[in-house]
Amino acid sequence: MSADRYLIRRATSGADLRGARELVLDVAERDLGYGYTPRWHWDLDRMVETYVDNGRQAMFVAATPSDVVATAAVRIGGPQSPPHAAWLADRYADRARVAQLLRVATHPEHRRHGLARRLVAACLDFARQDGGYRTIYLHTNARVPGAEAFWRSLPVVEVHDARGDADERDPRFETIHFELPLDTRLHDRATA
Repeated sequence: MSADRYLIRRATSGADLRGARELVLDVAERDLGYGYTPRWHWDLDRMVETYVDNGRQAMFVAATPSDVVATAAVRIGGPQSPPHAAWLADRYADRARVAQLLRVATHPEHRRHGLARRLVAACLDFARQDGGYRTIYLHTNARVPGAEAFWRSLPVVEVHDARGDADERDPRFETIHFELPLDTRLHDRATA
């Protein structure tokens, strides 16, 4: 399916929110090996409250006529300690000014079509329009094939590579923390 056959939109309908939840949890199980974890996925249990009713937060989806096939979201605030280092949480202590980019997930059959890049661009546009954000924070798990390479293909700034840190005790994770400049303009690879 060509990239122009996907519709990128803010998820506000029940169908889009359900599809996004199912996709994120499926990718967490398939790519990360741990599936649903309430302390990490609480937003997926309250999607309307989190991404529709709160005007500073949003979930975006890439959809075919029948399915949600990719997601990305913006939520207020940076990393928490624990599980992340206290100094890292302190760096983003002014939570109201931090847009966290998260829930970037693409169904395996729809990867390599530029969907994640287009969804990240939608999140950036949303964060810029808010007017209150000063920083875009994200972290990724380098154990996931392609994740680190994807983020490094964007103009991210590495804040901290936590691999090997004492705080990074869980063998399922190889966390790298990044910032994405708020003024970044992303283009599809075909047009860049």
